[in-house]
Amino acid sequence: MELTSFVFLMFCLLTILIYFIIPKKFQWFILLISSIVFLFWNNFNISTVIQALIVLIPTYILGIQIEKYSNTKKGKLFLIIGIVIILGQLAYLKYTNLFLTTAKHLLNLINIEYKFTPVYRDSLIGISYYSLIMISYLVDIYRGVCKSQKNIFKCALFMSYFPILSSGPFIRYNDINEDLYGKHEFDYTRMCNGLVRVLWGIFKVLVISERLSIFVNAVYGNLGSFNGIFIVAAAIFFTLQLYTNFSGSIDIIMGISEVIGIKLPENFSLPFFSKTITEFWRNWHITLGAWLRDYIFYPLQKSNIIQRLNKKCKEKFGKKIGKKIPLYLTMLIMWILIGVWHGGAYTYIIGSGLLQFLFIFLEDILEPLAKKINSKLHIDMNSIGYKIYQIIRTFLLFSFAMIFFRATSVSNAINIIRSIFNFDIPLFTNISLIELDIFDFIILIASLIVLFIIQLIARKGSVREKLSRKNIVFRWIILYALIFAIIIFGCYGPNYNPVAFIYKQF
Repeated sequence: MELTSFVFLMFCLLTILIYFIIPKKFQWFILLISSIVFLFWNNFNISTVIQALIVLIPTYILGIQIEKYSNTKKGKLFLIIGIVIILGQLAYLKYTNLFLTTAKHLLNLINIEYKFTPVYRDSLIGISYYSLIMISYLVDIYRGVCKSQKNIFKCALFMSYFPILSSGPFIRYNDINEDLYGKHEFDYTRMCNGLVRVLWGIFKVLVISERLSIFVNAVYGNLGSFNGIFIVAAAIFFTLQLYTNFSGSIDIIMGISEVIGIKLPENFSLPFFSKTITEFWRNWHITLGAWLRDYIFYPLQKSNIIQRLNKKCKEKFGKKIGKKIPLYLTMLIMWILIGVWHGGAYTYIIGSGLLQFLFIFLEDILEPLAKKINSKLHIDMNSIGYKIYQIIRTFLLFSFAMIFFRATSVSNAINIIRSIFNFDIPLFTNISLIELDIFDFIILIASLIVLFIIQLIARKGSVREKLSRKNIVFRWIILYALIFAIIIFGCYGPNYNPVAFIYKQF
């Protein structure tokens, strides 16, 4: 059930209608029923039911016990048991092939031949999302941040709230429980604002992302047929495809939740205006970064091992350099985990993990040198031109890393990078392999310009808030313009094979 499909939109409409018709004390239960239907829509079988129960039942029981024994050794033991159960299932379902591949490479290093057959297992949609959500729930109970949920059905709703299962964002129990289980009146303004966001998300996915995917798939699928300029364009287009696909799906999710009356945390904050990779990741997949910061990075930094390492490094290398080494080590661990979370393949670990760490590491250690060079060359680092250069540099670095993210294997990614320097093929020889005509390119360029203008406006405040202050005629013109743009220019129909939401697999 794709987020842009007619079936999903009708499913949401039916859910919202029932939600506001029934007595308010049962509203949360309607969300639970809808979430269960959505969870098992595509792969309902005994295996997926067991998967859901393996997370739900232990988390529910252990949450109560952790609260009872919070900040004690017994409470910590219950917490560890819960985390092991959740991560154990996640590793079994998603990372078996990664473990086997790693074992194969390690054995080959000592001349032991090892072959394995890839293992494919059915897993519930959004397993990586609800696994981390439930871990944060248990940790927050242990820390005393929130109370455990005593109603197992309400606990199930927190775990499976259907809009977020496909693409996030990550939610935390203490931030959402009042909205999730609360009583909500229908609100016309909230409905209009939510509808605009849903339509904007559908526009980004169907009009921009899916059209970009046609170009990207054509080039990456026929590397030997295209000039290096097309490879560069495909790498840049994939970054834009990923952003419009992911942020578009988040807009749909946020808009639906807004209509219901549930406020979710923002997941994007204009990442393509970032001047460094560090800043980029503060604005891209914000809730994942916040989760890893609060539940991985800070605990690691405060751990006895890192504290002892910090002390030894300061003694050996001096205070300034010594304090950096444990910090970089912790960052490296965190970025490897980000790569692993994105998927059980080395391409994800490199593209969304190791390369991102490398860029941030180089930004930090080269910053003093960059300042000296700019000073000697009399470059004004506060000028608009320099800031534009920084933005373009950050975008291109991220696009380069996403070559690995998009590639089918590490060797395939290396071949793509090599193909960038292939200029033997005449520029427009195989342009016919790209199933986009001039009309599609005009739509694509125009849509990207619209996206850019909207994001420029958004830098000075919420576009929807600005729109809500306009008169009703203007608001409905914008609403209808979005609807007709989707209907006329969207990539859909009986012969259309939609690309699933890129983050759905995570």
